[in-house]
Amino acid sequence: MPSVLFVSVAQSFAQTMTIAQLELAVERAWPTTVSKAAGCGRVVAAFHGAPVAAWVLRGAYPAPGEVYSMADGSTRPRAALSLGEPLPVIDEYRAAMPNLRRGCAVVEIDVEPVGEEG
Repeated sequence: MPSVLFVSVAQSFAQTMTIAQLELAVERAWPTTVSKAAGCGRVVAAFHGAPVAAWVLRGAYPAPGEVYSMADGSTRPRAALSLGEPLPVIDEYRAAMPNLRRGCAVVEIDVEPVGEEG
């Protein structure tokens, strides 16, 4: 099953945004490991619990100068994303919508693979 990275755009999303504008918000630094993010085949942007856009996820890399705190007080680099082509927002994303308590979450979803996921 393909892994999907869900990210919250609750603080940056506006109904008038273009996909290119939204991509800038989605590519930013997320509190997850680079390896966990890089293992996903797609990313879904969510606004108040609903998916609003999706892309093929080409990769992830450490966000320069950005870290997040762990429960033990240590820090880890945040993951920045390299987005590919936009994808349609499908019902499976709505059904699998996770709680984005820290702003992002990885979920395995039974969907047809895209690109290199296959």
